[in-house]
Formats: sequence, structure tokens, C-alpha cells
Amino acid sequence: MLSTLNAARAYPPVGSRWKDLDRRVQRTIQVVRLDTTKRRVRIHCIETDVLSWAKPERFGKSGGYIRIQSK
Repeated sequence: MLSTLNAARAYPPVGSRWKDLDRRVQRTIQVVRLDTTKRRVRIHCIETDVLSWAKPERFGKSGGYIRIQSK
């Protein structure tokens, strides 16, 4: 049970919006869905309207994504 709670905290909430901290790109993303079996997050880039995958480790850390809004 405890490992399930820790795994749920490692993923960003579906519907939340994040800003990429990489200064080379201007990118705002929205979390679309979670794939816990393969440990990845489906993201939608708002500026380019592109769907892609991201590692959950990139969310909430320096050099990754920072939360700007949650649903």
C-alpha cells in the first residue's frame, strides 16, 4: 500500500499545466494521461499542438518542468 502511494505522488496530476525550464525553447505543456506500467507521462504541447511522452522524473525539478496551473 505504501509503495502505491509513493508511486502516485511521483506522477503529475492529469490536467495540470507546466512550463519547460529549458531556455532554448518556449514550451507550455499539459498532462493528458499517465502510463504507470511503462513509467511515462503523455503530454500535449500547447504552442505546437503536439503530443509526446515525458519521464515523470522531469516534473517538479530544476532542468525539467515547473507547475504553472493545476486543474
